Amino acid sequence: MIKQIENGRAAYAYEQVKNFCVKPQSVQKEYRSLVRSLPSMIQTNGYAAVIAFLYAKKNGSVAHEAIYRTIDEWMQKQGILSSGNHELIEAITQQTRDGYKRMTWETMSLLDWIKRFAEGMIEVE
Repeated sequence: MIKQIENGRAAYAYEQVKNFCVKPQSVQKEYRSLVRSLPSMIQTNGYAAVIAFLYAKKNGSVAHEAIYRTIDEWMQKQGILSSGNHELIEAITQQTRDGYKRMTWETMSLLDWIKRFAEGMIEVE
């Protein structure tokens, strides 16, 4: 069961990065840089603060919006969010302590895979 979840997480992350690789090089670099920094940002500032940061920046940045939507879709696929009923940031504010921990863990695990694929698939100068 755990292997299936991890393989599903890896497959989802791979598809997200692959789809982003058609964007202009400057946007790809921003995405790669952001993905590399998010895990440490979560550890330093907290999960809700980082999701709020992505939410605030998503209208002005393709990379921020893509990562926010990727996390949102993954939470829906995992059954943590009900499909279409909640904005990710709203759902975070309504979680129990255990729900919040699960969302944080799922996001960190997903970002680990996205980071790996972005480092391998997006070239920097």
